[in-house]
Amino acid sequence: MHFFIKLGFVLLVLTGVSFTLNAQTTLNRKISLQIENQPLKKVLAMIEQKGDFRFSYNSNIMPLDSVVNIRENNLTIGDALDLILNQRYEYHQSGNFVIVRYAPHELVLMVKESSGNAESYSITGQIVDKYSGVPIKNASIYEKFLLQSQLSDENGYFSIRLKNITQPIALTVTKENYKVVTNYFLAEVNISKNADDRTDGIATERFVDGDLFDVERTALGRALITAKQQIQSVNIGGFISEAPVQFALVPGINSHGSLSGQVVNNFSFNAIGAYSAGVDGMEVGLIFNIDKTNVRYFQFAGAFNLVGGNVKGVQVAGLFNHVVGNVNALQIGLGYNRTGKNLKGAQVAGIYNRAKGDMNGLQAALGLNSVGGVTNGFQVATFNHSKGVKKGVQVGVFGNAVESSSTGLQIAGVANYNKEVNGFSVASLTNITQKTANGLQIAAGLNYAKTLKGVQVGLINIAQKNEGYAIGLINIAMNGYHNLGFSTNETTPVNFVYKGGSKRLYNMLMFGYDNKASSKLYTGGLGFGTELNVYKRFSINPEVNAQYVYQGSWDQFNLLNKIELPVNIRINKWLAIQGGPSLNVYYTKQNEKIGNYGLLQQKHKNFSFSNQNYTGWLGWSVGVLLL
Repeated sequence: MHFFIKLGFVLLVLTGVSFTLNAQTTLNRKISLQIENQPLKKVLAMIEQKGDFRFSYNSNIMPLDSVVNIRENNLTIGDALDLILNQRYEYHQSGNFVIVRYAPHELVLMVKESSGNAESYSITGQIVDKYSGVPIKNASIYEKFLLQSQLSDENGYFSIRLKNITQPIALTVTKENYKVVTNYFLAEVNISKNADDRTDGIATERFVDGDLFDVERTALGRALITAKQQIQSVNIGGFISEAPVQFALVPGINSHGSLSGQVVNNFSFNAIGAYSAGVDGMEVGLIFNIDKTNVRYFQFAGAFNLVGGNVKGVQVAGLFNHVVGNVNALQIGLGYNRTGKNLKGAQVAGIYNRAKGDMNGLQAALGLNSVGGVTNGFQVATFNHSKGVKKGVQVGVFGNAVESSSTGLQIAGVANYNKEVNGFSVASLTNITQKTANGLQIAAGLNYAKTLKGVQVGLINIAQKNEGYAIGLINIAMNGYHNLGFSTNETTPVNFVYKGGSKRLYNMLMFGYDNKASSKLYTGGLGFGTELNVYKRFSINPEVNAQYVYQGSWDQFNLLNKIELPVNIRINKWLAIQGGPSLNVYYTKQNEKIGNYGLLQQKHKNFSFSNQNYTGWLGWSVGVLLL
């Protein structure tokens, strides 16, 4: 019987060797290199291109700026790496990755005792430096298929017990800066047909590229992840196993032990909280969940979720969700939601939502929404912020701020701020555009744009350069159209007017009076006009205005409406003369029976038409403009 078991083991090992050789085909692939004085980073990129694969390495350890000189033909990629890296690194292939790991030292697993059967098998040993014999502490000793692991103690000793064994034991030892060693042990077991098939309690292994220590660097990670779990992460790196189920009380007490940070679970139930490599199904933590890599489908925590990779599906937390990678999901946090990269989906929070990258979807918060990249969707909060281009809708109870171009719709209770506007901005107080406003700005108070190419509607409109349309009580274009005029007409002998905006459309702020003792009256109002150039120094300015007329009493309403067609003749750069006809329609509640207050009506009652409240006539005006 023992003979057949050993024979099966030999066949399995041979099969494993065959599989390893097949997996290492990239490292065995032949290439030729003719390189002179090139940096290592560029050389590695060239080898990637020749071999059609990708390297994975720690850029903080690799001497990427060192100069490489090599002229060799028909080298394997593994041999080429040995020459370039001076045999101080080891290489493993996983999928289309070749993992380059700094390992200038070698270790040895010295077995002191190994015994047991299929139900339980124990191994006791010591990990020492291969050449010095010095014991190595905190080395990771693990069986990757059974998800059992130990760390060597101060003297390099360890003892590990394995259960439910269905295949030969492959005990792997790894330690930072040491080459990985795997030892095989044969228990008296029934060997499965395929050593890589997942059976009861057995997990498969894969490699994850990138920096996997983000959650361990956070304050919560440092406080809640055990020292043993952090050491395992350093030693084992991106080799991740998968398992169907995990049960945990706290990160240090769980069904996977200190190896939990290297295991992706289909289902994980955490009575208080747990630290896992990731979730591919569902995870429930009554207090918290911490995951090194990706989370898919559903995650719930009473307090918080902390994820070092990406999230896809639904994520709910009583306090907050913090994701280092991308979020393609619905996030709900009564406190806040934060993603370190892009958001595609929805964030709903009580305090604030933050997407460090682009946002494509919805952000809703009582406090703040913030996007570090492009905003393409809908934001609603007390205050909304987008660092990149905004495409979509922002509704801010207080305000909205876009540090780049804004298209779409903005509605603010107080103010909107944009670098550029190509959409529609509405605010109760003010709209501020740092550069060009090429859309519509509406504010009850002030609109400001460095360059106006669209439309401003507000009490006060200010632009450094006005190439659009400003409609309001006061329109100021610093480098645009602004004139000060003095004139006389048939109604008020003294008149002042300020014209500001653009030639396309300017606003007029007007005042006039007749101070004769017998007929005192005062006028003030607003108007609009446009300048039509006929010749170099000659233009026609159609204008319309409405002026309130004061005739000694505020109790009755008087309104003088005019359509004017003045002709401008420019004398020089700062002076022009102006004059032309006007059509006047006057409405009043003051008639001849009210003392002497019907002065303007009496003055023009014999002209075009007149009744008790309306009088109309043709008039004129003439004056000068200071340009």
